[in-house]
Amino acid sequence: MPAAQPQQLRLRLIHDGAPPGAAGEPLRFGLQDSKGEVHSGAAQPDGTLHFDCVLTIKLGGGASAPVFAGPFAHGPPAARFLYLSWKREGKRDAPWAWRIKIPLAGIGWAEIRAADKAGGRLEASVIGRRPHATEAVGWRVR
Repeated sequence: MPAAQPQQLRLRLIHDGAPPGAAGEPLRFGLQDSKGEVHSGAAQPDGTLHFDCVLTIKLGGGASAPVFAGPFAHGPPAARFLYLSWKREGKRDAPWAWRIKIPLAGIGWAEIRAADKAGGRLEASVIGRRPHATEAVGWRVR
């Protein structure tokens, strides 16, 4: 990675915690790590939950695109994403009631540098996002 490029990126996801369907059982909601643990968000006065994480940035393939790594990064290097997940309590054959994929593909070096320069993070509201949604997420510098 060129020395001028930031090596970490702070992200925040905003969600209201509402599951995409009727649960009918106890569920834990949060940002899923690569070990399958769910990390609760911080409750806000407006009723939303904020999920913060830090990703490590590496150079990607031939085009030198950023590749994100860290305990919350899922998927192959060229198509990393985050998961917001509703996990069933106890040991289960199918532990996930729902998982929402948050693609990182829309984050390039320009967005990373803007967040770094501002001393902030990239933030996205994913309220209402459906479990199988594939469209890009609108990230903004905060």
